[in-house]
Amino acid sequence: MKNRIHFCNQEHLSEIDGYVELGMQEEALSVIRATFDKHEISEEEFHTCVFALLQSERLETWKNLVETAYRRLSKPVNDQVRSAMLNYHFSVGEAARAFEFFPRRPAKFFDAWTMMQVCLELRRLDEAKKVARYCSGFLATTEDDFTKASMADALAAYYLRIGDPESALKLWQEAPADPVFRRQRLCGIAKAHLLQALEAAKTGLLTLAGQKWSNPSSEIRLLGNAATPISDAERELEDFQDAIKRLIPEIVEANQAHARAH
Repeated sequence: MKNRIHFCNQEHLSEIDGYVELGMQEEALSVIRATFDKHEISEEEFHTCVFALLQSERLETWKNLVETAYRRLSKPVNDQVRSAMLNYHFSVGEAARAFEFFPRRPAKFFDAWTMMQVCLELRRLDEAKKVARYCSGFLATTEDDFTKASMADALAAYYLRIGDPESALKLWQEAPADPVFRRQRLCGIAKAHLLQALEAAKTGLLTLAGQKWSNPSSEIRLLGNAATPISDAERELEDFQDAIKRLIPEIVEANQAHARAH
């Protein structure tokens, strides 16, 4: 009987995979719904159904069925199930819920990518640092260009958030130019250069502040409320600084928080 149940489960899984590969979405969704409605559902069935769902539209409408099927599973669940729940909740915009389902150790590169997005969205840079180690491992060992592009993207986004635009630029520039990550790569490179410009503006202001108090003639002119080269430069650099902060506020805030923590 156990072997027969396993055989039936495998038939279900093969049927779902077949429909998905053929682009027969309605047929696949019908089998998924029937599988979720079963009184008992295996971890493998749950994983297959959820990942098939991720290729469909209107994911939010399946939330009750996914959660109900999850509650029917034996606990504790394995990392295969945690991976499914992680990616489902991230895909429907529930980062905090997705965080609860981090695999104990990601065995798949796409889990590592999703985990990094969740960490950055929640500003959990402590966890992001751990995930970055997994991403580095996948990047160092893979020969697949898509995996390389995804891991480079995850790592570059992390480096940008901790205030290391040089490392982020190196990763994005050396990564395979995969169309899936084109927006992240091109916008990321622009953000990295903006962060470098912000640092240059800060350095310039610090330099001027040092010159102001070490140059008595400059101090006299400033006290006399007359325009000076130093005050003009300060205003311009402050304008640059304010404009950049408005363009990348989330990165600036994350960098400041990371600096305070360290």
